[in-house]
Amino acid sequence: MRSLAERMMAIDSYDHLQQMNRWRSSRQRLAADKHRPKFHFSPPENFMNDPNGLCHWKGLYHLFYQFRADGVDQVHWGHAVSEDLVRWKDLPIALYPDQENDCFSGQTLVEADRVIATYHGTQAGNAIATAGDDLLVDWDKHPCNPVIPIVPVAAKSGAPYRVFDPCIWKEDDGYYAISGVYKNGVRSVDCEGVDHLFRSTDLANWEYVGELIATNYNTEPGEDYAVPNFWPIGDDKHMLLFFSHKRGGQYFVGDYDRESHRFAPDYHGRLNNGPLAIGSLHAPSATIDADGRFLAIFNVKESREPQGWSDIMTLPTHMSLRDDNSLIMRPVPELETLRGERVSAPDTELSAGEERVIDGISGNALEISLKIIPGSSHEMGLSVLRSNEGEESTRISFFPKGHPRFGSALVQIDGTSSSLRTDLTPRPPEIAPMDIAVDEPVELRVFIDRSIVEVFVNERQCLTLRAYPDRDDSIGVSLFSRGGTATFRDLKAWAMDSIWPELE
Repeated sequence: MRSLAERMMAIDSYDHLQQMNRWRSSRQRLAADKHRPKFHFSPPENFMNDPNGLCHWKGLYHLFYQFRADGVDQVHWGHAVSEDLVRWKDLPIALYPDQENDCFSGQTLVEADRVIATYHGTQAGNAIATAGDDLLVDWDKHPCNPVIPIVPVAAKSGAPYRVFDPCIWKEDDGYYAISGVYKNGVRSVDCEGVDHLFRSTDLANWEYVGELIATNYNTEPGEDYAVPNFWPIGDDKHMLLFFSHKRGGQYFVGDYDRESHRFAPDYHGRLNNGPLAIGSLHAPSATIDADGRFLAIFNVKESREPQGWSDIMTLPTHMSLRDDNSLIMRPVPELETLRGERVSAPDTELSAGEERVIDGISGNALEISLKIIPGSSHEMGLSVLRSNEGEESTRISFFPKGHPRFGSALVQIDGTSSSLRTDLTPRPPEIAPMDIAVDEPVELRVFIDRSIVEVFVNERQCLTLRAYPDRDDSIGVSLFSRGGTATFRDLKAWAMDSIWPELE
């Protein structure tokens, strides 16, 4: 199988080559922005939104995304490719609007000889496109698009169905596709989330099957089920990974009955635990790769006005289930190939109110791992992107003591002191519940990349927040404890290489 470099060298379309040259020039032009990430994916220029159609095809990972290039008002599908889920290369735009106004979100299905993309064409309906070349740069739209058109609906109930972001898969008797997004009210006010199910044998003619899921199970009134990704996870479970326009990325894990074509959730979880947008995690795209891994990636919004570009993708996450069906969330191991030399710090015990700057560990593009023994502390953790005197600092902390009967432990990223800039939209801390035993150590993996902080906690919880430190000395790391004594062990850090040549 040819390498990515060999496949890219074989591109001979003049238009494709012109676009790729433009993306390289744009990345060079934007490289001076100190908040441009070094090892996360960001758009080559202008505006990026939802990730779409993440897939693994002929040994390569493909990421599509809502994209508006400079000077363009309509949304297209931007396109990037990677051999390892880490080092991305820009490719030409994959999908252009024609009968629709915009090419909005959707997902892909990998078959033996082609990849099928389904997406929402605004003001038209859900559409299909296919590609089978080595780099998925030559897409053919279905002549019957929109194959699931927008239909008139009842004002309140939304009957028979509303058409929005689709996801596609295949069963023994044909193709299936779900399409959100809500019913019974006005979206983000008093509606109920729903994903409608359709079936086809030829991709052109789709029959309405019914509701795959319609529930307000463990969600707030007004939450919807947009940008759905519906894939098997574990031995006999399915995950519905989706986006709520009210509260961001979420998931259900449960049982899918292939006879009734209904999905029954066992439990629900959030991947954004604060308000939507203003620096938070947003919409997902997910796939099952050739190794059987359930992989997901999200976009993360800005808290500042665009500086010639907007939005970042998270690091790719591998999701799986434990024996008790609880969810495991891990950054993909391929990220370890970006690590530089390891730096370690001695085990440390801090008393109440103590903070200690860690000598030898600093930077704004780091991976940090450590283990915390909470002891008697009420709050303990680390501050990153910290200036010398603490004028700027992003605090990552663990609260072990919830209500003795009803409360849970909590983890937090607090960015309220991250920046001295006055042009940022304020955001409260990102705070999430943590299912952890009283005597269980807290294991943190922290990824810092200039303007984004991602924290994985005991492979059970993940928090994401944007930070924009303004001072050049905001690269320090400190440990702290409040209200009691805590012990910090196995502290290690790695400077992370850039995946972008212009940012090396």
